[in-house]
Amino acid sequence: MKGLWLEKQQLQLKSDLPIPQPTTDEALVKVLQAGICNTDLELLRGYYPYQGILGHEFVGVVEQLDFG
Repeated sequence: MKGLWLEKQQLQLKSDLPIPQPTTDEALVKVLQAGICNTDLELLRGYYPYQGILGHEFVGVVEQLDFG
C-alpha cells in the first residue's frame, strides 16, 4: 500500500505499507483520492509530534466489511 508518511517533520512516499485488516465493526476502504488539509501542514511544521500517514480527508470505495 502507498502512503504519504510523516516522521520527525519529514515527508516520505512509502509504497511498502501493510494493508490494514478490519476488525469487528470496521471497514476497509480503498482510497481513490486524498487531500492534505491545514492540520496536515501544521503537523509538518511540528505542531504535534505525529508519526503516520497524512491525508485523512479522502474519497474511496468500501472493499471489505467486518460485522462480527
